[in-house]
Amino acid sequence: MREAIRARTPLLLFGSYNERLYLAEAGARAMYIPASFPGAIVRRHTGTPFMGYAGATYVVQEVCNALFDALFNILPLAADLDRIEATPSRIHRELRWDDAARARLDEVVESAPVLVRISAAKRLRDAAERAAREAGEDQVSLARVERARVQVAEGRA
Repeated sequence: MREAIRARTPLLLFGSYNERLYLAEAGARAMYIPASFPGAIVRRHTGTPFMGYAGATYVVQEVCNALFDALFNILPLAADLDRIEATPSRIHRELRWDDAARARLDEVVESAPVLVRISAAKRLRDAAERAAREAGEDQVSLARVERARVQVAEGRA
């Protein structure tokens, strides 16, 4: 489970406290929904393990809340928008992309949860193109995409 979470982090994760720890170890921003049997230490809603009407209601509420929280974490806050540079106009010429760079961009975007793919693609594409322009290059290389991917993952782009 630990390797699966690191390799392909989900947007929502139902699980026990173990899965919650695996998310934390991976530095993942996935939304965790408790889905284990109540134990002697931790008490859960009577709907777990999601039986009957109460269980179904619990699942719907938790999924809706988790999706809202995920969206809230994706959308930038006004204070964050004020701190970043303005979105560049498209007056500049478009950069060409190496085939390998384009393939890697598609691969990274495909590995992102469906809900955030558009944002992930834009963030990664803009970071790679910005770095190429700043370096005076006329096309985006695979190395630029990889560096941009790391910067985006670390929140530096």
